[in-house]
Amino acid sequence: MKFLRKLTVVLIVAALMLMLFPGLGVYAASDETVYIFHTNDIHGRAGAASADEDGGVIGYARYKTVLDEARTDVGAANVIALDAGDVTHGTNFATLSKGESMIKLMNKVGIDAMTSGNHEFNYGPDRLLELEAMANFPIMAANITKKAGGASLFAQNEKVFTTAEGRKIAVFGLDTPETMVKADPKYTRPFDFGAGEDGKSLNALAAIAQAKINALKAAGADYVILLAHLGVDTESVIRSDLLIPKLSGLTLAIDGHSHTEMGKKIKDKDNHEVYLVQTGSHFANIGKVTLVLTDSGVTPTVKLLSYDDVKGYAKDAAVQADIDAFHAANEVVLGEVIGKTKVELDGERDHVRAGETNLTRLISDALLKETGADVVLSNGGNVRRSIPAGDITMGVALEVLPFENTIITLKVTGQDIVDALTHGAGAYPGTAGGFPNVAGMKFTIVTTKNSEGETVFKEVRDVLIGGKPVDLKATYTLATNDFLAGGGDGFVMFEGRDPVGYYGLMLDIFANEIRELSKGGAFDYVAEQRLKIVADTDLEDMEDITPTGETTLYLLAGSLMLLMSAALLLSRRKIESK
Repeated sequence: MKFLRKLTVVLIVAALMLMLFPGLGVYAASDETVYIFHTNDIHGRAGAASADEDGGVIGYARYKTVLDEARTDVGAANVIALDAGDVTHGTNFATLSKGESMIKLMNKVGIDAMTSGNHEFNYGPDRLLELEAMANFPIMAANITKKAGGASLFAQNEKVFTTAEGRKIAVFGLDTPETMVKADPKYTRPFDFGAGEDGKSLNALAAIAQAKINALKAAGADYVILLAHLGVDTESVIRSDLLIPKLSGLTLAIDGHSHTEMGKKIKDKDNHEVYLVQTGSHFANIGKVTLVLTDSGVTPTVKLLSYDDVKGYAKDAAVQADIDAFHAANEVVLGEVIGKTKVELDGERDHVRAGETNLTRLISDALLKETGADVVLSNGGNVRRSIPAGDITMGVALEVLPFENTIITLKVTGQDIVDALTHGAGAYPGTAGGFPNVAGMKFTIVTTKNSEGETVFKEVRDVLIGGKPVDLKATYTLATNDFLAGGGDGFVMFEGRDPVGYYGLMLDIFANEIRELSKGGAFDYVAEQRLKIVADTDLEDMEDITPTGETTLYLLAGSLMLLMSAALLLSRRKIESK
């Protein structure tokens, strides 16, 4: 009994000592610094060949040197390199190997984890899983599961890092539910993106994210980082800046998708500030988040390193050698000159996603010529770059249209066409990948002012096909790409229709048209305008041609009434004269 009493006293004293002096008798981690490097939306910009100018692209060879310096500074265990998606597609460098070149370079640089972006699906899920197997790091998206059985698409959706002092930093990934419509639906249809059937339930996605945070914390994580490809585009329903306020327990959110340069504090569900960071796009910047970790908490500092900030770093020789080898292999295919233009052909992102340009007209006209359809409708998001004046190589053409879209024809009604134009133009004057590029028809976008005085989309009207007002009940032959035909970019009015014609790759049709136009030398493409944009206050000055074709019926009815009235008047006069 005396022994037990003494033991009890000793234990009570020990407990009191631990409570009063927690550093006694228990290991306490020292303060330490962790560097989180991050990139997003590189889109195949791996870096220039040794003989070429960088063009403002940091590239993997220089990035490797930056990372190695950081690893020397704070130790390899305290440097984490992450990518927020859309890396394996976007340039010939990436697409000719279907992403393999990018994954191999990421392995060599020492990327620790990435989340998938919508463009990772461009080669299809089977190829994406092949790329996952090639990678020395996990590709993650906790919100993507197979509809059949509910299994996760990826083998690993989180990764836990242990710092030099033994602290646990967990990272998990989320991909945008917009992948459902921003990648080819035939590739995305078998999967659930965790945001409801329409992909627009922020609460559903938040529930998945919170469950993941809770599980990681329960498993011993001291800090949790969200690696997301959600973006902050105002046209998007699900955005990272809207998700964070619904979550508790995040240390940091790294984002991609909207090509935004940002380092912004967002308050979470518990009113704690969480940094949301993104680097823009195309390897123009590297993100660096410094985490100072102490027993009392974490202090983050964010910095965006531009090309000018890091251009003084030497390129890692081994990584650059690999980049040169990939470029050399690609040049055999890409170096062929297929034509020459006198003027720049405009494929700038903000232009093709909110209007028409000489390049979008050329592409649409080429599709109309090839298919013989009544009308062509494709999406501005298909066009990925401009073509400068001068020689046009096959490589440039492939960068303009990097997707492996095929062209098909469908039988659709006039109403389908009006619905498609209205849907595609609905974000105007904002930009949208589904903005309609057309041939064989003309249409008008009408804008108005909202209650805040901002210009917003009101309606599509004055739709002309072959110079005549569209007949809503008539059947037309529409040429489009298989992405839109499958309901991509939200064009559900085309979904489920059987094609009536197949015409090969959109890229090949475009390249052949450039060859044809260049037969007489350099060309200057001039095509008829097919899009008009007016404010609703200016409609009184316009001829009234409704989008439904009703004007024609009204005119015919009016003409018949006039003829009948004239006939009655003449008959009456004849009777009176008798």
